[in-house]
Amino acid sequence: MRLLTYLAVFALLTSCSFPVSFPTTGKEWIEASIRYHDPNGKWNSLRAGFLVEDSLPPGRDSRSYTFSLDNSKSQFIYRFKDLEFEVIGDSLHVQKGEVDKERALRLRNYYTFLWGLPMKLMDPGTVIEDSVREEILQGKTYQVVRVPYEKDIWYFYLNPENYRMEAYKFYQDEPQGKGEIIYLEGEYDFSGMKIPKNRTWYRTEKPEFLGTDMLKSVDSTD
Repeated sequence: MRLLTYLAVFALLTSCSFPVSFPTTGKEWIEASIRYHDPNGKWNSLRAGFLVEDSLPPGRDSRSYTFSLDNSKSQFIYRFKDLEFEVIGDSLHVQKGEVDKERALRLRNYYTFLWGLPMKLMDPGTVIEDSVREEILQGKTYQVVRVPYEKDIWYFYLNPENYRMEAYKFYQDEPQGKGEIIYLEGEYDFSGMKIPKNRTWYRTEKPEFLGTDMLKSVDSTD
């Protein structure tokens, strides 16, 4: 009986102390990060409204705007001053102001991609490279996953202790180092999702501050 008790305790301690498998490929690291940020798999059916304020460099007016998502039917609604429009699928419906379809789709893609990371990296057609490199950024060591797109090359910085995504950068011209890096700070907990709260942007080719996007609130639209 005593031996069985020792074996049971050892098995429990072993299972609690070590993960079943440690990520090795880029895809496995991204999947682990998704389990951290969206443990209950809410993103694909998310229905929520986001209030965002930005802080821009001197000489540029900061702004406040809202957008709403209903990912179950690919709906995106954007509201800013005298502009309000809705995109469902690739169909545009303008309620107020003027916006052409190309710009509306670009805004939809921009906001759903950035605020949907890392979950959006599971979209069909996304190529996540297998190799993962270690890099020190602002004094911290990260595992970095490379994702090449048609026009940009993206790098995602994951905390190796909890798989939290804490920064990402993209190059429009990688050989010349031309692009932007975004640092993520704080988290907004919504329906179990851990959504990065502040995104601060800098250029990669020179130390130029571009702005900070600050998530002020997320509300259910159910």
